[in-house]
Amino acid sequence: MNGKTQNTEINPKTERPVWTNAVRYIALVSLILILIGVLYLVRGSVTLVILAALVAYLLNPVVRFFNTKLHINRNLSIVIAYILLLLLISLAVSFFIPVVTQTVRNFFAIDWPQVLSAIDSYIENLSEEIDAATFTIGGINFDLSKPLESVQESIRNLRNESINIEYLIPDFTETAKQIFSFSTNVFGQIMTGLILTVTEVMASLYFCRDGYKIWSAVVNIFEEKYQPEISELLHRLRSVWDSYFIGELKLMLFIGVITYVVYLIMGLRWALLLGIIAGFCEVVPNIGPILATVPAVISALIFGSTWIPFNNVVIALMAVIAAILIQQTENLFLVPHIMGNALELHPVIILIGIMALSSRMGILGAIFAAPMIALSKEVLYYIISKIKRQDPYPELYKENL
Repeated sequence: MNGKTQNTEINPKTERPVWTNAVRYIALVSLILILIGVLYLVRGSVTLVILAALVAYLLNPVVRFFNTKLHINRNLSIVIAYILLLLLISLAVSFFIPVVTQTVRNFFAIDWPQVLSAIDSYIENLSEEIDAATFTIGGINFDLSKPLESVQESIRNLRNESINIEYLIPDFTETAKQIFSFSTNVFGQIMTGLILTVTEVMASLYFCRDGYKIWSAVVNIFEEKYQPEISELLHRLRSVWDSYFIGELKLMLFIGVITYVVYLIMGLRWALLLGIIAGFCEVVPNIGPILATVPAVISALIFGSTWIPFNNVVIALMAVIAAILIQQTENLFLVPHIMGNALELHPVIILIGIMALSSRMGILGAIFAAPMIALSKEVLYYIISKIKRQDPYPELYKENL
């Protein structure tokens, strides 16, 4: 060593190595491509991640209340929130199971052959009233006898063949063979289900515990001069989601209650169940209300009203008119007031989003199509503003002056 020590101190005047713009852009594009590749690989788990994040989002206000208002440790607050969630689910199940069970019992207790026979007689009487006549509209002849005969034939086949208790009793020999054929896979399926359940719960717990840290982490990725804009963008995204979610809950409650009351007044069978179906269908924009009307129409066509002295077809038309009036009241008065300017999306855009996302994500895609499009709209507005060298949030800079 010759009695000398090597000087390893760094000269403070030495400039730090900085990537050129070209290298930075290449690195950014590479990161984006890697992110897309990772998302493609885990695309099958996206639904589970969304569900875990949704549960954490729902429980976050409860956790925040216990943590900030009651000064309880955050981890203990999360445990309390999940216990309350389990209690709420238990209460909901204990309420809905008897209702659904009784509804199913009533459904199977109906004398369906007699009901179909009554429908057959009604169609036959209708044919006699119009005398299976042809009529002319705009020079075109219409003959109702053929479609009525086709409907009658279908009902008679259904009454004579399909509604038979033997069809409801399984072939136990064949069933035993099927059970034996897939019995070797039962254990694996059970374990897979348990692993998915535990993974879902753990992911939700971590989202609930550390989800609030994601905000700061995302903001800190960007340079300091961009952080106010990114923070404002994230704040707007959260506001859009909060407005949509809270507004959707209010609309579901309103539609469910008012539908139940209207159908109860009309004397329709299973008015409570029809109201529950209408409330849940409200989560799918535009399409949900149409789907919710179908069970009411079927109930009216088969059973009519318990007190209105009109035939079943008239009752079904009344049910359709009632559903239209409820939806129009919602669209004209409630949606603008409850949703406000959270989405500002044309119905056609929402329908396209529902078709695109439902084909990839199933029912979750249909439910979250509207808020996801609204969130994308906010991000797109920010990017386009920056491309055009405009300030996306000019009020933000006015406040800092």
